[in-house]
Amino acid sequence: MYNGEKRITLRYHLMKITENKHLQSKQILKKHVAAIHIGAKLSLLQRKLVNALLYNAYEGLLTAREHTISASVLCEMIGFDSKNIAYLKASLKGLMETVVEFDVMEDDGEQSWEAMVLLPYAKIKGGVCTYRYERALAEKLYHPDMYSKINLSVLREMNSSHSLVLYENCHRYLGTGQTAVWDIDVFRRLMSVEDRYKEFKILRRDVINPAMKEVNQVSNINLELITSRRGRQVAAVQFLVRPNPQQSLLSMEEDDAINKTAAYKALLAEGISKTLARAWAIEYDEAYIFEKLDLAQDQAASGKIKSSKAGFLKSAIEEDYHSENAQKKKHLEIVQSTKQVRQKVEAELEALKAAQRKSETAYRWHVAAIIEDAFDALPESQKEDVMAEFEASFTSLIYKNAFRKSGWKDRLSFPNIMKFWAARGLSLPSPAGFAKAQGSKEPAVLKAAIEATEEALKKL
Repeated sequence: MYNGEKRITLRYHLMKITENKHLQSKQILKKHVAAIHIGAKLSLLQRKLVNALLYNAYEGLLTAREHTISASVLCEMIGFDSKNIAYLKASLKGLMETVVEFDVMEDDGEQSWEAMVLLPYAKIKGGVCTYRYERALAEKLYHPDMYSKINLSVLREMNSSHSLVLYENCHRYLGTGQTAVWDIDVFRRLMSVEDRYKEFKILRRDVINPAMKEVNQVSNINLELITSRRGRQVAAVQFLVRPNPQQSLLSMEEDDAINKTAAYKALLAEGISKTLARAWAIEYDEAYIFEKLDLAQDQAASGKIKSSKAGFLKSAIEEDYHSENAQKKKHLEIVQSTKQVRQKVEAELEALKAAQRKSETAYRWHVAAIIEDAFDALPESQKEDVMAEFEASFTSLIYKNAFRKSGWKDRLSFPNIMKFWAARGLSLPSPAGFAKAQGSKEPAVLKAAIEATEEALKKL
């Protein structure tokens, strides 16, 4: 070890595959089969990051110097809380401290050894993660015999590092039906438990069985353990790998909920890569994507796109381009929507004021009836005195004329009428008490609702 760097050792074994082409003859085909042994103590999140970053970069692995992905999309791919960016940065830094080693047995029998950093560069800025691979590593990772694409749905569901390691190493054998035979010490290194679980029964109980259980429950493969003994000791392990009929989880190349969306399919039809189309389908809603597709179509039809249509579409989506027509349409929609909201609020305000007027009228007539009963009960000689006393309190002829026309029900003089009779000792109900007795809203409640609605209307 140098500078405390972690190391991942990838060993390649030559497997001899015998193929019967004719009954009388046999042809031996040599093929490199990758057996990925991860010696570093990578966390579960880091292991998920390795797969997700490689998946995102895979199509441009040999052609692009740098690869980018939205940090929120990256977190979505690995089932991680996108708000904890500090932890994501720490995990990326851990990958930058990890050394990958290749021990390869060449066709001529010579042993070849190479080592390189897993992730030499990473940056997060403006919600976008940028990273790159060493060219030599990219070439190895791109080779189909050396890299098996991992099911991202499974990756998100895994809760155990041991389960993910087992899935990574067994999934690639789904087509052949069984893994290579792993020496028990090699298997311990692969599972990153070489310093623990020296007894196989404990290794099986605490590592193999729980990992197999989770893989069989949440992934698209089903594993069965086979052991090989040397005397009384278990010397090697192998796994039978079959499709899991209990799970509908599909590989990244097959359909899932994202790949079935209209937006994803429309992006593919425009020549956008599967990786980018999937990322956009996760990050943006369909209406937004189709708005940009329409914009790209209009610009292409008018000959205004100087580069490629796909390139313009990428910029339009990621930089939120707007067409003049779309902006006008959007402005009109906003104006119309505001108008509709305003009309609705105005109707609510009018209904509240109508309810307030109705409540006030009902209360006034109820109180006036009580006053009239009290007035009618007075002797005729007192009635003239009471009327004269009350009219003497008027300071305006308008009030006096209104009272003489409407009597004790007069709306204009009603507050003074109530004070006058209350001073004479007549018991009158309060507005709130009357409303409560009638089962209607109290005046204070109506007033507060009217004021709040008026304020809302001012903001429109």
